[in-house]
Amino acid sequence: MLRQGLQPFILAALVNVAALRSPTSLWKGAQKIMRRAVLLLATMALAILLAGGVARAIINGEPDKGPNAHPYVGAFVAKVEGELKFVCSGTLISPRVFLTAGHCTQFVIEKNRPAYVSFDPTYKPGSSRLIKGTSHTHPKFCNPLPPINGPSCAPPPGLPGFPPNRPRYDVGVVVLNQPVRMATNGALPAAGLVDTLEKGQRFTTVGYGVRTFDPRGGERYKATVKLLNSNPPLDAMFVRTTGFRGIGQGGEGICLGDSGGPLFLPNQVAIVGVSSYVNVKLKTRLCTQPRFQRMDLPQVLKWVRSFYN
Repeated sequence: MLRQGLQPFILAALVNVAALRSPTSLWKGAQKIMRRAVLLLATMALAILLAGGVARAIINGEPDKGPNAHPYVGAFVAKVEGELKFVCSGTLISPRVFLTAGHCTQFVIEKNRPAYVSFDPTYKPGSSRLIKGTSHTHPKFCNPLPPINGPSCAPPPGLPGFPPNRPRYDVGVVVLNQPVRMATNGALPAAGLVDTLEKGQRFTTVGYGVRTFDPRGGERYKATVKLLNSNPPLDAMFVRTTGFRGIGQGGEGICLGDSGGPLFLPNQVAIVGVSSYVNVKLKTRLCTQPRFQRMDLPQVLKWVRSFYN
């Protein structure tokens, strides 16, 4: 199913919880799950990243600054171990609606914690401006853990053969308590848009994520990626793009910490997908083979638009 040494990995940046005590037991449990090659919930990703000491964000990209920056892309922030840490990325698509990944919002909902968003280019705990909001996760979201055939994680209807160990409907929103006015917002795509695009189509992906051993904050970075041929039925749910190919092999793209970040068309507004998962080489923690949750699916568009009122 996967090349040896690779595991599919949810991208939440919970590595920032550097203050967590005694992660050893979580790490051991996570190792067992990784051997089974299943997707990990954000809480499991936390244990692995803490043990590794570092997570990487967009690799081989560039700081998102200057006239072509994306100020409407922000950091998703949550209270963890008593401190406000950035955990994911996302995009403002209306003055009060922030689009991100479902596994990001679900983490906050399950912990019964408030969500916050910051649009500072570099998130700095204690000094960045935060806007509080309420998290919502797509009702059909599922991130399978053993047993992967549980009734709460049924295969998507109409997609026979969909891999049982992959997420589905990995989309969430944060409804902000107060509106944020910007000159430009991100925008939802037309239904079925991805099916009309050709291999090689260029996209821009943007995200916050820890890039060094310093766990104090994330800087907004961007990268250029290209559309690859789809791999049905998996890519009826996801967009498959180029990414980082390995040390000395080039490529640029998303990695741990970029969850929920947008995949923009060249107009830098229309959001084709949100960062969902990658395959991780366990020895190096390097990320390859990225997948983005498709935003052009009718079930996704209808649900997100319901928050515009």
